[in-house]
Amino acid sequence: MGRRRNKEQTIARLTAAVGQIMTENGYAGVGVNKISAASGVSKPMIYEYFGNLNGLLKVYIRQKDYWLPYFENLALPVAPTDEELKDLFVKTLQEQFRYFSREPEMQKIILWQISEPNALMRAVSETREAEGIKLLGLADKHFNDSGYHIGAVMALLVGGIYYNVLHNAAGTGTVAGIDLGNEKEFELMISTVAQLIELVWQAAGNNKQK
Repeated sequence: MGRRRNKEQTIARLTAAVGQIMTENGYAGVGVNKISAASGVSKPMIYEYFGNLNGLLKVYIRQKDYWLPYFENLALPVAPTDEELKDLFVKTLQEQFRYFSREPEMQKIILWQISEPNALMRAVSETREAEGIKLLGLADKHFNDSGYHIGAVMALLVGGIYYNVLHNAAGTGTVAGIDLGNEKEFELMISTVAQLIELVWQAAGNNKQK
């Protein structure tokens, strides 16, 4: 029992060190030597537990990523109604917006993902994408032949969330006059996510009725 606890504590120290380095220096600063120095864990121990640096990074990303745990723990109602699906998409994006805005480590992960070709981040992105496509597929019946595409809407919203949060974190000013550092304006953005999904959902339903 004690050995298991020690291993868990060591892994926690290592993943915390990855987060510290990522936050302070970005993905380019992440390496076994720096992780070992920051965590106080020997390099051989890192290789013993994870095999290589990528093995450790996979564990770290799984801890910090919003989407991977979300899809693993998603409990859908049996035969969800259109209204339940709409509410699910709204809640998913609003929670993702909140999580991403308060997690600088997740922000660094996304920057890493979009900044350079990387096999590990490509694999993580493809896993997220495959699970996301399954979720979007549930709304096909509502959107088919409506002239609207829920995948395109979600792509724009997710991308917009990433950009606005990263822009704010960089301290480069407002976007379209919106300051995410202002609580009232942040909540305005959260409610607008719901409004946009609601508008598209209703428009798709109305078009199919014609």
